[in-house]
Amino acid sequence: MAARKDKTMVHILDTLTRLENKFDNMSISNAANSSSGSDFLSGTHNSSSQSSGKRTNERKTASGHDLPTEMRQSYQHLTVPHKVILWPSIYLHLVNSGIHAATDLQHILQEGTSWLIKQEMTKHPDPLPSDCGLPSYRIGAADEGYSTRTAFPTLTVQLIHEYTDAYFNTFNVLYPILNQDAFLNDTVARLMRDGYADGDPGAVLALMVFALGQCAKEGVFGKPISVVNGVPSGYRGGTVERPPGIEIFNEARRRLGFVVMLCSLENVQILLLQATYLEATGRHLDFWRSTVAASMACQVLVRCHPLDWATHEGDMIKRAYWSCILSEDLYHLDLDLPQTGIHTLEDEVPLPYFQESQGQNASGRGADNQSYFQYHFLAMIALRRLIARIHSVIHESSTTHPESSDDYGGPPVPVITEM
Repeated sequence: MAARKDKTMVHILDTLTRLENKFDNMSISNAANSSSGSDFLSGTHNSSSQSSGKRTNERKTASGHDLPTEMRQSYQHLTVPHKVILWPSIYLHLVNSGIHAATDLQHILQEGTSWLIKQEMTKHPDPLPSDCGLPSYRIGAADEGYSTRTAFPTLTVQLIHEYTDAYFNTFNVLYPILNQDAFLNDTVARLMRDGYADGDPGAVLALMVFALGQCAKEGVFGKPISVVNGVPSGYRGGTVERPPGIEIFNEARRRLGFVVMLCSLENVQILLLQATYLEATGRHLDFWRSTVAASMACQVLVRCHPLDWATHEGDMIKRAYWSCILSEDLYHLDLDLPQTGIHTLEDEVPLPYFQESQGQNASGRGADNQSYFQYHFLAMIALRRLIARIHSVIHESSTTHPESSDDYGGPPVPVITEM
């Protein structure tokens, strides 16, 4: 069974490689075919003038009115995914469907993608609550005077292992920025012995992991957050304003200020973990801001520190870098939020090797539990490259050939040439 899974992932990676090579070849031939694309546009212009009356009829609604003029003008400030709602058939279907969301179309057409961002800001005017935390007590104060080292009696050894397993079986599968063995043997073991001190990046990182682990566990086994007409909600654990793991997350946030200015690997990992928790609890703009902070710290780490990519630390930095890329592009492509420039280092940072995956069977955690997460992560990187390339081509074609032209109603010529 394990061999079959391994072979399947190899086939997936081979397919992605062929697709990427195909796009490379089409990009090379695009320059040579640019003149033929101009001829195509000229021919299309002549033919479109003969069929303009037919296109006008196709743009009629059921009541006989043309589509709104702003529908075509909105192309300049709508991101590519949101332009789908301006496709005539989809737009008319939404307008005639009678669903409540259809009333938002006019706002989107008038304000563009920024309207969606304003909606998110209105949805969460206040940050996550800070009036809850874990019971704690100081340790080491009698012998050392004032001590910032803290112990959490309710965070038992059993809960620590449950939350750690829950995190590494869920969130770390998608963004494998941590090594479970190193986390347990180096970070957790030290914290259980010495306590959680201010200014200790390991303490903040561990608390972030525990908060995500509790969020993952209660998100599956917790109580529904609401029941409407006898139907329980699909969201489980906590409430909208007080998501699961908020007590542990607040303990991490209280200590984050002491280490946030560092540009180290642990700092990048902490900011990515914070972003993951915020996204998991529906705080999308907070997720983006934390991702930006992680990307900026990662750029400094890659540009200004001597790195040996063959070492374990170098491999962890590669995983953190590509996690920053994937997280940042998530909202850049969908909402046109600005990039930090971390993508300009793609050619300098190799793909991760996942050294610990070579000894999975020896560690006692079988390959079935790990689900070949490294292959999934590499596939996500390959897909991201394809999506970013397609987005670049569409954006270039939109600025070169306005899609609102009345003389040509077909797809942009550069897109046709690229395909």
